Amino acid sequence: MFHVNKLPGALPDEKPIGLYRRHPITILALIISFVIVIVLPFAAYLFILILHPTYYLNQQLMAVFVMFGGLFFLFVIMFIYQNFLDYWLDMWIVTNRRIMNIEQNGLFSRTTSELRLYRVQDVTAKVDGFVRTMLDFGMVFVQTAGEKEYFTFEDVHHPNEIAKKILELAEIDRKEHLDEAMEAIESTEIEHHNAIKEKTARGLEP
Repeated sequence: MFHVNKLPGALPDEKPIGLYRRHPITILALIISFVIVIVLPFAAYLFILILHPTYYLNQQLMAVFVMFGGLFFLFVIMFIYQNFLDYWLDMWIVTNRRIMNIEQNGLFSRTTSELRLYRVQDVTAKVDGFVRTMLDFGMVFVQTAGEKEYFTFEDVHHPNEIAKKILELAEIDRKEHLDEAMEAIESTEIEHHNAIKEKTARGLEP
């Protein structure tokens, strides 16, 4: 479990509840691409060796093959690495006070947004398709009061459980904020009442 102190702008009495990423199957194409990248140069080497056994005896041609093979590995592995970072560093964090969305954009850019739980109005889980239904992953849409935009969890595992948990936490957080607001109102009323009494008492003094 992650530590709440590592979160930006940690709130008082904030406790971690869950950290969610997209389901691993969403990077299946990336894994397949990685396997192809590893196998393809060796397959090309064997193919040329079978068709032209003397090709590698020419040092210049061999140098060209090695150079282009190295460039191929470099660019493709960089592409795969960037996409893996995009998967791994994109996350949704739920605490007992707020929801955070951390989105990685490329290698050197990151966007962080957050939503206080007491502002949550509705949470909807959506699972579409055979694969998502069988593996139980999908979307979670969090609707806030007074806003049209959704706070969206993308392709997360167990979306119905996440939606239920967020609703429960939001209800608890709303009650706590309501209690705080009522206490503040009562305190203000008492102070105002005491001030009136003091003024009245001073006015009655001879």
